[in-house]
Amino acid sequence: MEPLQEPLALGADWHEPLPLIGLDEALENTLLHAGISRETLLGRLLADLGQPRLQPLLWVLPRRWRLAPADLPPRLQGLSAVLQQGLISPVVLAALVDDLAHLWPPQQGAQPTAVDRLKREAVVWQNRTLPLPTTLESLWATSAVQPAATAQAAPVDDASTARWRHLRQGLRWTNVGLAFSQSLAERCSNAQLAQVFNRLAANGLAQEPFCFEGCRDGASLLTWFVGRGWRVCARLRCSVASFGFGAALELEGQPVRQIPLALPMRTGLLNDRGQEVLSLLPHTALELELSDGGRTFRLQWFQGTTGLCGWDALNDLHRPWQNDRQNGTVRYLGEPFSPDQWPSLLHMTELIAVVHNLEATDQHLRLGGYGSLGFCIDSTALLQQALCGSCDLFPLVLPGLWRERLEQRCVSLIHSASLPAGAAALSHAYRQALQALPLDFSHHGASVSDAWRRLQASLPLHSPFALIQQLHQLQRPPTSLTPARDC
Repeated sequence: MEPLQEPLALGADWHEPLPLIGLDEALENTLLHAGISRETLLGRLLADLGQPRLQPLLWVLPRRWRLAPADLPPRLQGLSAVLQQGLISPVVLAALVDDLAHLWPPQQGAQPTAVDRLKREAVVWQNRTLPLPTTLESLWATSAVQPAATAQAAPVDDASTARWRHLRQGLRWTNVGLAFSQSLAERCSNAQLAQVFNRLAANGLAQEPFCFEGCRDGASLLTWFVGRGWRVCARLRCSVASFGFGAALELEGQPVRQIPLALPMRTGLLNDRGQEVLSLLPHTALELELSDGGRTFRLQWFQGTTGLCGWDALNDLHRPWQNDRQNGTVRYLGEPFSPDQWPSLLHMTELIAVVHNLEATDQHLRLGGYGSLGFCIDSTALLQQALCGSCDLFPLVLPGLWRERLEQRCVSLIHSASLPAGAAALSHAYRQALQALPLDFSHHGASVSDAWRRLQASLPLHSPFALIQQLHQLQRPPTSLTPARDC
């Protein structure tokens, strides 16, 4: 099987009705055919790289469209130099994690720490600050008061400014015409309940305990919901990551075509022809869905770019090629957690959140430790490893130095009695998971087989990307080598 020239090319095995077009094809057919040069487009992108929304383009642009390192602002030159000629890999991620924060724009003014975010008793929603509710009734009441809006995404498009209009030729750096899977009020409810779980996890760090419906930790709150007839589904999920970034091609007289985006990466693994295997970086999380038949909460737990290891609303724009919960673009790992596992599951999320956010705060890590303390993949894998004794995710890049620091932090919290009782009881499993969790910087010999298994387990079952379609057909090399003869 020949390697793809463009890792984000779309394959033939995609039959969903939503029209798609590959990024390279969209750039080629709209801008170059319209007489707009590569240099002109890249010059416009360079001027807009100060906008965080557009910075992921450095990671996803086809190779021939990338900016030269010397053309970039100094804080972005290091990352571009690494990515310009090749693709990101576990080794590259390992080299970047401790310096990742320096590649982001400087922070303006005092920023809340990771612990501040965990303890926050308010939610910022639609430019409003909502006090954190203490009852389900007050949560519903707050969510019901929403500004006039529809379920469709707001058209936030930097390409609509006057300076972009003569360049874009229908190319927009946002998705067009897509909707959310839940209403505005439901998404507000998700955001509030996510922060309720975070605040409950922080009770050991706060002067005054927080209660929701009389519950002081997440496991008790889940039991409270179950006792009132709510259905619970908790499971680990994996999908192609795009960091919330979207693009679309909108030409007059033609249907809008969405442009799937992803971050290609090298894996450090060889196929049966001796070629290095490429894949797409996944986003992973623990998904928690609560439903009483009429109303539904959807939450996710992971180490995120928002500066927190903890719960967040599962409010992503519905992209059928990337995050549909029914068509296989979201892959669920194994069976949902069973009811007898729910208490340990919630206690473990609280333990990891407290340990990681405290470490990020005391070490003054940017983005709440995102990168240094791993990425979403690492936090999800750590949760699975601690509860199940193994994990199914790839790539894992949580460095050994930070594993040691996290273990020391956990021990100090146990000695200071700062952990909730349920979380403290799981500290041994957490520390064992830190030691046993695989590290995907380099594989050879016996470790190759497990890395292959985890790579395959992390792939979406259905995807428009030709690279993912090829990976499902790929044969791994033989695991046994011919023994060397004695000299």
